[in-house]
Formats: sequence, C-alpha cells, structure tokens
Amino acid sequence: MRVLFFILAWLPLIVLQGIGALAGWWLWVSRSARRQVALRNLERCMPERSASEHRRIARAAIRNEITTYLETPRVWLGPAASVKNAVREWRGIEVLEEAFALNRGVILLTLHQGAFEAVAIPMSGNFPFYGLYTPQEGAINALSLRGRCRFGGRLEIAEAGVRKAALPLLARGQGIYYMPDHDPPIGRGVFVPFMGQTAHTPTLIARLARESGSPIVFMFGERLPWARGYIAHYIAALEGLADEDVSAATAAMNRGLEQCVRMCPEQYWWGYKRFRRQPPGAEKFYTPR
Repeated sequence: MRVLFFILAWLPLIVLQGIGALAGWWLWVSRSARRQVALRNLERCMPERSASEHRRIARAAIRNEITTYLETPRVWLGPAASVKNAVREWRGIEVLEEAFALNRGVILLTLHQGAFEAVAIPMSGNFPFYGLYTPQEGAINALSLRGRCRFGGRLEIAEAGVRKAALPLLARGQGIYYMPDHDPPIGRGVFVPFMGQTAHTPTLIARLARESGSPIVFMFGERLPWARGYIAHYIAALEGLADEDVSAATAAMNRGLEQCVRMCPEQYWWGYKRFRRQPPGAEKFYTPR
C-alpha cells in the first residue's frame, strides 16, 4: 500500500484524473450499486431536474468521487509546490479571515464534495487549524498524519470525544475542521431536513456552536476540468446555527451544506446512502429498483 501511495503521489494530475474518469465510466456502465444510489438521491433531492440531468449529474459525481481517492496520495505526499499551486483561487477567503479576527476560534465545516483535502491541506499553512481524529491501524494512518500536517496543519486525537477535544482549542482561538454530512450513530443525531429530505444528522456542531460562541464557516473545493486545479470556496454561515433548540440549529447547519451542494451538484458524493436511516415508521428511502 505504501509503495502504491508513493507511485500515485508523483503522477501528474492529468493522469490521475484520467484514471478517475475511466474508473467512474466503468462504475456507471456496469450499473453499480453506487449508480443506483446516486440516481435515487437525485430523484428525491432535486426533483426540479429532468431524468437526463439526474443521469448527467450522477455520472459526474461518481467520477469525481473516485478521482478524489486517486488524488489523495498526491495531496498528501506529492511535490509541495505543485500541491499548493494547484489551488487557483481562494474565493470568499475574507469570510474566514473575518471569522478568525473575532478571536473566538473558528468551526470550519466541509462536506464530501469535490476536492476537499486538496484545498484544506494547503490552507492549513495560513490558518491555525486542527483536525480531530481517531487513530487507525496500518500504513494509511501514518501517511495521513504526514500528509495532513505537511503545511502546518495539526491533528488532535479525540480520545474522550470530539466535543471535549474541540472546546479547549476553540477557547484558544484555534480553528477546527469537521465534516458533518454523514449519518451518525443512534443517540448522536436528530432527524432534520437536508436537500428536501429527512436526514439523520449529527448534533455535535449545534452543541459546539452554542457552547463556544465560535463563528462557523462553510468550505468546499471545486475541481476544475482538464486538471487545471481547484477553487476553494468559503461561505459565511446562515443564522440559527447556535440556536438553543438543537434540532433548529442542526437544520440551519444542513441549510448551509445544501447551499454548497447546489453551487456544484456534479461534485457532491451522491453515491452515499445519506438517507438510509429514517424515523420509526417512515418509508424506506432506498428500495430495490
């Protein structure tokens, strides 16, 4: 695995994206489960789009997801100057600068869309960010630590939970980086709307925002065509993320994530079963086609 990572790390971006396009094409024409899930998600989440648009977006989303995996070794271990220069534009970076100027720490939220690490890791050279993680076994853990810290980013082991690790960092004016677009374990989430559907969503950010008073900024990395690099997008949070009602605050967070998705739907990971868990008695979201 380590050897494969180092080989991929030194391949040109155009080659990695070409391999991603080929792999994405195969997953599409083979009618993989990921294709079926992506189409189901789009049918329900973007009903205003036509069936042909759903197919176009789903196909592009699968290609972008596979490409992100292939680009990861390069972002972690590839030529430093090339990795930094691949970020062509920092769109809305003043939103992040203004958030840090408040000196209350910053909660930066990203999602499984586009090239999130390709913009986050170079960004860590200019802002004091911590990623909170649980150590894994094997070579990938060591490689990820090396890659994610290469430009000054720091990682904090969340042994007692993410909330307990995050609050002291935010109190010191540090930034934390988190991806909340997933289905958490039972007891750690609430059912709130996302893309017009009911989604079991983590409440961690709502609790952190209320307890810390830290501003929240959304970010995603847009992958440009023909290996031209990436655009980092920064978006100010909507009102309500620190609401005392945890469900209301979590719904506000999802509205911010939805704003990111609608800006670039072809690069969101629609192949993930985001809506697999539904409230008791509700109809199953994913049924055999």
